[in-house]
Amino acid sequence: MILISLFIFSSMLWQEDFTDTIPTMSQLSNYSIDISHKEGKVFLKANPESEGFAAAWFYVDEDIAFDSFDVLKLVIKVNDNKVRFRYLYRREGRKVYFRGEEVISASEQWQKVEIPLKKAKPLYSSNYPYALTPDKNPCLFIFIDNELPGYFDVEIDSIYVFRTESQGEEK
Repeated sequence: MILISLFIFSSMLWQEDFTDTIPTMSQLSNYSIDISHKEGKVFLKANPESEGFAAAWFYVDEDIAFDSFDVLKLVIKVNDNKVRFRYLYRREGRKVYFRGEEVISASEQWQKVEIPLKKAKPLYSSNYPYALTPDKNPCLFIFIDNELPGYFDVEIDSIYVFRTESQGEEK
């Protein structure tokens, strides 16, 4: 008889709950977006007319080495439109960034979204995302924009990155 047991351990690598020090969130390029902070949440609102899209972004300027066991978790409320949540991160032992995205549908309820970082693919580029922060070497970039043209209304409560490591044992 074979007995298999599986243990899963998790540890938090990074978190942003928008309460203490708030990251500088910026609008991307010429897209016009209203970014505000209130009661531990970030509010993103836009009504793009000519370009049809709105995008906000921020980065984490810490020395964190992510790997394939890591999971990005966010608590988000998408009041209108679909949200495209894009991320770029550096994996442990690699100089190249990895790129991934998740589309989140509108809902009246808060949504807890989990994104395994192993879904991301390498991004080979000589100037992107380096041109966004030329004097820094961030480990993580977060981009939030509307998936479909039109009004954009989003609330973000928190964003976390957890490392989950599973250890199996056979008997």
